[in-house]
Amino acid sequence: MMAEERMGTEQRQYERVEVEFPVVYNIGKNTVTGSTLNACNEGILVESYLSSKTALKIFKILNKNPEYWLEVEYTYEGNTYRRNAQIRHFHSDFSGYEPYRFRVGFYIPKIG
Repeated sequence: MMAEERMGTEQRQYERVEVEFPVVYNIGKNTVTGSTLNACNEGILVESYLSSKTALKIFKILNKNPEYWLEVEYTYEGNTYRRNAQIRHFHSDFSGYEPYRFRVGFYIPKIG
């Protein structure tokens, strides 16, 4: 099983709410699509499914820079947003078969 996770102290100021909307982001040259699991005023938790090849590429990038900055695109209530975001934590689950379940928490200073 291959898993990566960065742990830190609890800094959440806003209550998270369960909400689902589509998200697209790039880590290196890897375009990833996913859906939110929850959101708050400063961030979103996104779940995506990755091939083993893509997962390995992403883990190599995040291992070098675990607080990676990137652009996140999401659509909510018919509006599309593009925001700069920072990866705050990530985790992958592998059941022995592809795809890998990849969860990533994004800090987005100006979410909406």
